Amino acid sequence: MIQKTQNASIFKIESKYIDILSMGSFERELESILSTTTRNIFLDFSEVEEVSSAVLGILIHKKVKMKKKGIEIYLLNTSKSIERILKILKLTSLLLSSNTIDAENFYAKAV
Repeated sequence: MIQKTQNASIFKIESKYIDILSMGSFERELESILSTTTRNIFLDFSEVEEVSSAVLGILIHKKVKMKKKGIEIYLLNTSKSIERILKILKLTSLLLSSNTIDAENFYAKAV
């Protein structure tokens, strides 16, 4: 479900739907990645069409936990529908970079 990319800080989510059925697997794989990292993490959501609120809860929990260690987690390449959901839930600033300059700075730190 979560695959490494050529960049050590970017992980591609290879599932169209992350729902309550796949939530456990997603959380285990994410925890495995987070337990071994010392740098910012970017999750590439380019293939994800739908994400459940439970999964968003997991992402928020992991982000808060990792931020205490100085590590940021951000979503990349989210679809317009996922961005709309994040905006409605007021999670845009938490899970997405606030602007292009911020994204470039975080990406530079990740590399």
